[in-house]
Amino acid sequence: MKSSRVFAAVAAVAVSVSITAAGARAQDEAGRDRAAEAALFEEACASCHSEVGDGRTPGVTMLRTLSPRAIVASLEDGVMQAEGSDLTPDQRIRLAEYLAGRAYTTETLPEAAFCAETGLPAPNLGAVSSMGFAGNLEATGFQSAEAAGLSADDVPNLQLRWAFAFPDAGEARTRPTVIGGAVLVGGPFGEVLALDAATGCVRWSFEADAAVRGAVLAGEGPEGRPAAFFVDFRTNAYALDLATGEPLWRYRVGWHSTSNTTGSPALHGGRLFVPISSWEVAVSGDPRYECCTASGAVAALDVETGDVLWYHRLIPGYPEEAGKNDIGTQLWAPSGAPVWSSPTVDTARGRVYAGTGENYTRPASENSDAIIAMDIETGELAWSFQATAEDAFNMACTTVRNRQNCPDPPGPDLDFGMSPMLVERPDGKEILVVGQKSGTVWALDPDNDGEVLWSTQVGKGGALGGIHWGMATDGRYAYAPNSDRGDAVIVDVNPDHDPSPGLHALDLMTGEIVWSTPPPEEACEGKQRCFLANSAGAAVIPGVVFAGGLDGHIRAYSADDGRIVWDFDTTGVTETSNGVPGRGGAIDGPGPVIAAGMLFTNSGYSMFGQMPGNLLLAFSPR
Repeated sequence: MKSSRVFAAVAAVAVSVSITAAGARAQDEAGRDRAAEAALFEEACASCHSEVGDGRTPGVTMLRTLSPRAIVASLEDGVMQAEGSDLTPDQRIRLAEYLAGRAYTTETLPEAAFCAETGLPAPNLGAVSSMGFAGNLEATGFQSAEAAGLSADDVPNLQLRWAFAFPDAGEARTRPTVIGGAVLVGGPFGEVLALDAATGCVRWSFEADAAVRGAVLAGEGPEGRPAAFFVDFRTNAYALDLATGEPLWRYRVGWHSTSNTTGSPALHGGRLFVPISSWEVAVSGDPRYECCTASGAVAALDVETGDVLWYHRLIPGYPEEAGKNDIGTQLWAPSGAPVWSSPTVDTARGRVYAGTGENYTRPASENSDAIIAMDIETGELAWSFQATAEDAFNMACTTVRNRQNCPDPPGPDLDFGMSPMLVERPDGKEILVVGQKSGTVWALDPDNDGEVLWSTQVGKGGALGGIHWGMATDGRYAYAPNSDRGDAVIVDVNPDHDPSPGLHALDLMTGEIVWSTPPPEEACEGKQRCFLANSAGAAVIPGVVFAGGLDGHIRAYSADDGRIVWDFDTTGVTETSNGVPGRGGAIDGPGPVIAAGMLFTNSGYSMFGQMPGNLLLAFSPR
């Protein structure tokens, strides 16, 4: 879609034409002027959204598979927020109805979705068996045999136990937290739910102001009460009573008008560490927008009150004037360095680690595409390792028209989109291991200001990965899911490397690739918008690695040699525990969760032209 100002102007014209020509133009039985809606889309959206789309922009064919509610949510709080900002609510709804071909509703959970006994009586914080984007403070994605409740011998016997469908959703992208017999999850329209782990029924629900894309955490809250903590897409942080879902406090963390949160917070020592990113990367597609002034950040909040204890801004100070674009709009720099993923907490060294993304404008800064270490008490920068310098990129660079705000030259968009893993390798030394969208895995020394110990190129890399969302490690190998979608290379920084999508195991001591397993070729047969690639995060228990694919399969691999020992296709229509129509799709974003004898995974990710879906799936051996 084009700029929000153009969109609004066209919308106003379309509405005016609809009113003045109502007698001369046929309207349907619901009073909708479909010709005006089509003209609105053609003038405001068609230049970017073709029939089939491209690697980063979904086509009309894919948009038609989404619900009107999902399209409206994208225009209000999602990737199309800039384009939808000047539209009235009614205009957003009419455009969504035109694309989806059906009426807009705000469907809620049916009464049958709720458990007979609601609430979580006397929740036990000691019963948390998996929590957070990567499963633990060190972000390793590892579950011990005791916490997992599953052994390698159990895995081939996994069967679907229940499926929960998020109403009207086109994607499911939050990582469950498992505490006792409950599963805490967030939803694409602001739903926060406590589900019964055995049946999938709802024990309590809460509605946040915006989508919840990170994990819902459990810990000690105000006055020592067990609480659930999370952050919504608008950077509102919340504490809820864990037993009932009733709100305890709420605080908006982000400073900039385009600030958002896509990663999970981290919880430790009475503090909630919140990652801050920005949709200014998308707003910049409007050539009349003064690009760019937002900065990525990490904030520490007091869990008692929600007050901000410290706020580390990745772009120091305020950006300065950096010339004008071709139509005379003022540009600003440096900007960007968003923090898309969850912070990693190092209690021994008193550090908080985070990965950062690209700059939005030039000149670039030193903390973009970097791993940064902050003092846990003050938030002050301890050290920074920059993997890719001079990476300045925004979404104006992906369009044929309205490229005025694209940096010259454009960067390759090689973020660190995953949490750094703090792991003890076989010789007893702790190292930081992190994958980049360049397809590179880095090992850094936390005791020597992030000095590089080794680096390994596992694939070609690109704007959609490379290594996109997360890795896992068991202390012997690091397991890297690699996407290498060939349609998403902005600048080819690795021309000598061929794409190598799949799961790769690397020796923690040397970085040597021990084994690689690509997705089976037949997995995409008969499927549209299916990609043979691994983009979602991984998880590992002793002897087995779990990873989902953009082909809609969740698979278990032998940790020794990469053999696929279990495979389940999540796509298709599924009967659900809450009585809401459910369908699986691409698996992307956070990795699966293995806890309390069960495996949980999301299914459905409609961004970037991938297969939509709306499921949370639960498996157990039986």
